[in-house]
Amino acid sequence: MGPSTSVKCYNGYYVNGFKFHTQSYGRFKKTMNSGVCVKGSCYDDNERDYYGMLKEVVRLKYLGSKCKLFMFKCNWYDTKRGIRVHRSNGLVKIKHTSRLHGNEDFVLAQQCQQVYYTYPPGNKSSEWWTVI
Repeated sequence: MGPSTSVKCYNGYYVNGFKFHTQSYGRFKKTMNSGVCVKGSCYDDNERDYYGMLKEVVRLKYLGSKCKLFMFKCNWYDTKRGIRVHRSNGLVKIKHTSRLHGNEDFVLAQQCQQVYYTYPPGNKSSEWWTVI
């Protein structure tokens, strides 16, 4: 970052009608607000939805300007090999032990929707989570 930009991190952020919390901030809360989904394009069959967990909320502010940009740093799940979609009802399951590796951790906060991950009933040891 150049001298004309300041960076600040937050534990949460309200965007698109959702109240997001970082995974570490919300770990002892009764609700999960750290699940993130970025929808793929409906115009390109090669694009898919991405699912992850919010690690950091980062605000970039350009000094001398009122321009602010909020970004989410996430741990992303591998949606190429670690996803199942039920044919009849569209229910999505994510293999939470399968992580997407790379250096594209950040996404614009405005692109995100909130999701909740849950274990299958009676099976908390499952490596597959259902996405709500």
